[in-house]
Amino acid sequence: MGFFRGGLVLILGILLFFSFLIMNSLFILSSSLKYDNVKEGLYPIVQDAGTGIIPEELLGDFNLTKEANKELTKAKNYCRQNNTSYVFNYEGYVINISCQDVLNSNNSMEFVNETYNDVVYDIYYKEYDCNFWKCFSKTGLPFFLVSEKARDYWKSKLYFSLLASLILIILIFLLVEQKQNTPIIVGVLLVLSAFPLLKLKDLLYFLAGKFSSLINLFLSSTRTVFLFSLILGMFLVGAGIALRLLGRESIKKKFSKKDVEEIVKKEISKEKQAQQVKKKKK
Repeated sequence: MGFFRGGLVLILGILLFFSFLIMNSLFILSSSLKYDNVKEGLYPIVQDAGTGIIPEELLGDFNLTKEANKELTKAKNYCRQNNTSYVFNYEGYVINISCQDVLNSNNSMEFVNETYNDVVYDIYYKEYDCNFWKCFSKTGLPFFLVSEKARDYWKSKLYFSLLASLILIILIFLLVEQKQNTPIIVGVLLVLSAFPLLKLKDLLYFLAGKFSSLINLFLSSTRTVFLFSLILGMFLVGAGIALRLLGRESIKKKFSKKDVEEIVKKEISKEKQAQQVKKKKK
């Protein structure tokens, strides 16, 4: 491989490493923000809102537990009048609980759990009339960060980074002289890009500032993505090594010891004939 071509492969390899790193990070964000993950991870945050998990300057007077406790008595009285459901609005979130669930609630925590389910659903599927970055200034609460809109944003960036990685892989394949080395290069870079994911939490804690309480929710899929990248990278390295070994075996099969001897004999015979022709001319 020439110096110029080798330099290009090195540059493309560095770019591919960072592309894999970004792609894996976006994969973590988009997979962690599935509704079921958000519902489970948001529970302690919404449940304890206003008690210090999220800074008060972000939440203001938002306290779902306190509000649900206030509504419980009114809800029971309302449902005893043969009504089918109890509906109330809190901080823009509509909470609709069947009267059967209200009357079956033996304590305030059971009622709070029912209100929680509706609030999380509204938080996740709420329609935001702003783009991703402008929503930071338009929405007072940090819950926009765990909405479906946020997940769709990270998914769109994930597809873009995947396309960029594929283009870089194709360019590397075209530049390397021994094409069977391509999966080895790609696999090694994929494995190397997996390990920084384990430190992603520390970086996000540093960058998140006031939103740091949501970090664990964002990173719930970190281990899964790490293992996926690690295993896929090792598989590609193994496949590349296998291709190289098969290539060597095919060369050996094409040229056996007997074939080599015959080739050498023919070359020697040609050389002798050439020398005899020269002597005759003289």
